Amino acid sequence: MQRILQFVMIKAARNIFYGSGFGTGVLALALFLSLGSDALSQPNLTHVDNVNAAGNATLYWDVFTPVTTEEFIHNEIKVFDIPGVLLSPSPHLIAPDLESGVLPTGWVMPSFLYNANAYAHCYTAVQVTSIDGGATTDMSPQSPFLCSIHVDASVGTGVDEVDLVWNSPYAVSGEAAGGPFYLERLNEFTAVWDTIAIVPDNSLGVAFTDNPGPCVSINIYRVRQTASNGLDLHVSNAADLIVGAVNPDLPNTTHVDVDPVTGLAEVFFDYPVGPETLGFIIYKCTGAGSSEVLQIDDPNISSALIATSLASSEPESYRVAAFECINDDGTPNPNAAGDCTTSIFTVVSQIPCTDRAQISWNSPFGIDGGVNFYLAQMTLFDDVSGSYGPWTTLDTLASGFGTYLHEGADVSSTYKYRIVATSNSGKVARSSEYELTFSYPDAPAPPLLQRASVISNGSVEIFVETDPDAVEISLYQLERWVEIDSIWIPILEPLPSSLGFPLTFVDPDVETDTRSYTYRCAVYNECGVAVTTSNIGKTILLQGWRSTDPEAFENSLIWSEYLDFPQGTSSYEILRSPSRLSAETPLSSHSANEFHAEDYVGNLTHLPGDFCYKVVAIENNPEDGLNGASSNRVCLTEDPLIWIPTAFTPNGDELNDWFPWSPDESTLGFVLESVASGEPTYDLVILSRWGDVIFASNDPTLCWDGTSSDELVPDGVYTVVIRVLDGSGKWHIISQSLQVLRP
Repeated sequence: MQRILQFVMIKAARNIFYGSGFGTGVLALALFLSLGSDALSQPNLTHVDNVNAAGNATLYWDVFTPVTTEEFIHNEIKVFDIPGVLLSPSPHLIAPDLESGVLPTGWVMPSFLYNANAYAHCYTAVQVTSIDGGATTDMSPQSPFLCSIHVDASVGTGVDEVDLVWNSPYAVSGEAAGGPFYLERLNEFTAVWDTIAIVPDNSLGVAFTDNPGPCVSINIYRVRQTASNGLDLHVSNAADLIVGAVNPDLPNTTHVDVDPVTGLAEVFFDYPVGPETLGFIIYKCTGAGSSEVLQIDDPNISSALIATSLASSEPESYRVAAFECINDDGTPNPNAAGDCTTSIFTVVSQIPCTDRAQISWNSPFGIDGGVNFYLAQMTLFDDVSGSYGPWTTLDTLASGFGTYLHEGADVSSTYKYRIVATSNSGKVARSSEYELTFSYPDAPAPPLLQRASVISNGSVEIFVETDPDAVEISLYQLERWVEIDSIWIPILEPLPSSLGFPLTFVDPDVETDTRSYTYRCAVYNECGVAVTTSNIGKTILLQGWRSTDPEAFENSLIWSEYLDFPQGTSSYEILRSPSRLSAETPLSSHSANEFHAEDYVGNLTHLPGDFCYKVVAIENNPEDGLNGASSNRVCLTEDPLIWIPTAFTPNGDELNDWFPWSPDESTLGFVLESVASGEPTYDLVILSRWGDVIFASNDPTLCWDGTSSDELVPDGVYTVVIRVLDGSGKWHIISQSLQVLRP
């Protein structure tokens, strides 16, 4: 019976909820409450916040809690204004999330239907549930009304006053159910809401008067209140109001001058000062905005030197704002600032290795009236007085210029440069000053060509010592003298050096066996100008020949004079090797004025006979140990010495029984003993009169005994052919007749 009565009352409540007015809703609520503990649970609206400029507001309630076995279907929300006019054309249905099934606990009131930023909105809701899986639905009692807080700001009757009024969230219920109201004002400097008053809750609403001070400001207010559950917060809309009047005139930063004494920026500005003007604030403009650098408390000042300026090292921009009132904390409250104006920053650089300086500068953006012309100026440092002379104008340039080339400077002097801009309104702005000391690379001491020496592959190695005190890097260019044209020509790539780093050049394109070569090293500074040269180095050309007398066994050598050791030549040393593949050893020493020598080799017939020579010039008392320059290599090959008889008597009397000599008694001389391939260096063949080979040997110790096939050969004439290899690897062939006799 009670369930039937409950159903009837739910139907009645639904009819009442869809009516229009507070009274019927309250009656239905009272009727439902009379049903006792088995009544359906109603929504518990907790708080309203997020009232934004678009007019949205967010209504919150507690999550659904079933009374019995009921299941949540949806909430139905109606919207009223405080006078009780229904604003929602039909209830708003708030159902669980379709994907997750999460039950709703809030609703954002759409701004296209409502505007909570214009006035307060009040909400009431019912909860629709089901106890039979959705076959039938039940409606809960209507919830108590809950309103958004709307704060309104207007100009007060008193000086600098702002009148504020706002409603209670519980205005319809008639209860002061929440905590106290917190009236807040947005701090324009910190962007933090500052609490300016705490007012007790009043269901009839609250009025409050604020005095933000005499300065022109945009004041933004809001109200917060702890909800009746003691946890959540009601937050109102944000109401703004401009208080005071602003002077529309802005200071004009006419120009920024760089003080020549301090290098600091001096900011000049114009402003129509009135009786209410208290002073000015100068701001430095940056990429991210601007920051205050100076406060001027005298309204009659129209320029100021900026102590923190960096105008001597970078271009700077400044702007100025006037202030006409002081905040409560004693700080000035400035009006809007004017536009930024830039100082002139000058950069100067010497064009390397010239008497020219490139001057560059930025345009003074914002200078009053724009630039009319520039003066490019310089001053010269006087070494005698230790100070700079007067400024001299180099040229007058039109406004579009940003560079100027100064030519004809003294490369051993120091200059200062600056640019002076004159605007179309007569303002004069000087730039930063730039000091430039002209320079020209120093010349190192002349290098020392220590030696020009022929090396084994027929090329020439040139060793050069450089100035150990030279700090600047110079290029060292090897040059070779061309006799036919009487000129020096550069060869090879130049090499850099400084601080005495030694250099070695190798000239591979020379014929050292036929001529001597003369070298020098030229030095080029960083400007590519030849500044000095070394001493010369002239290679030694060695020549040699054998004596025309084959019995003299004498090799003659002559050589050209070596030029030009830094300390002169002490002696010439002759080195000799017994073959082309052997190392040289000292043979003889000769004075610096001797240029020839003879070498007797008749006592060296046991050697291959291929004698190779070099001459080494030795420097006189060199500073760093022994220093010498080698000549080319000359090899002289002696003809092999071969003596063989024209007859022999192989009769067993131990006299002349072997041909061409007795074993181990060879008469060969200046013959190569062996070659790397292992082939024989000696070959003996005996031929009969018909050309048949009757004996052959490639061993000088294996001699002919006058037999063939173990039989004595008949007496008669035979042909002998002998081949031997000389020290240079050349075959020598001897062919003669041989008489065989047996007395």
